[in-house]
Amino acid sequence: MTSRWSFRPPWWAILGTVLGCALTIRLGLWQWHRGLAREALDAQYLSAGAQPPEALRIDSAVPDGADAVLAAASGEYDGARQILLDNQVHDRTPGYQVLTPIRLASGGIALINRGWVPQNPDRRVLPQLPVPAGPVTLSGLWRSLPQPALRLKTDNCAGAAQPWPRIVEYPTSDDLRCLYGADTAAGMLLLAPEAPDGYLREWSQGDRRFPPQRHYGYAAQWFAFAATLLVIFLKLNLKRRP
Repeated sequence: MTSRWSFRPPWWAILGTVLGCALTIRLGLWQWHRGLAREALDAQYLSAGAQPPEALRIDSAVPDGADAVLAAASGEYDGARQILLDNQVHDRTPGYQVLTPIRLASGGIALINRGWVPQNPDRRVLPQLPVPAGPVTLSGLWRSLPQPALRLKTDNCAGAAQPWPRIVEYPTSDDLRCLYGADTAAGMLLLAPEAPDGYLREWSQGDRRFPPQRHYGYAAQWFAFAATLLVIFLKLNLKRRP
């Protein structure tokens, strides 16, 4: 008995569907993991008050995944060599996260995330990023460097001729060592929300403008896009024989 259905999709339809589903599922998983990371940060802030902060050094252990530890850093800001983490959106407004190096009193350099600033409509005009002069003592969450959903090939370690501050795309630990030297810590300190000399910071339990549920909602949308692509592919290529 012959089948009453025919399923012979062209190669380009198979390729397009596979690539589209892979991309949307990847983005959905990225948002899902961002939600998990935000939950972990919230839990860390809730429990951090009962724990003394660790003294930050360049060899301080970088927590895995979304985990973080409360840390304190003493030293002097290097305001002449700041970098701007590109493609950071807040309330549908494009902007940057300000990453300022600090020369630790114990030796070496660590990166301080001082928060979000809006982007000028003219991207050639960079924000003013003043830093306090002299010794400072900071506290916040010490964690691994942020990871993008898709890492594009880019040269974050540009030549010496490029001016500061520099716009970067999710730097790696190798990028930081290239920019600041071999004695650079491999993580990032998220400056405490109540600390001075910072900008908009959303990583505390008290700020609920971007809760984990919002990330989960975005993840569900991406997964729904993947399912829709698959349904359309089947509907267009699965045909009943006359």
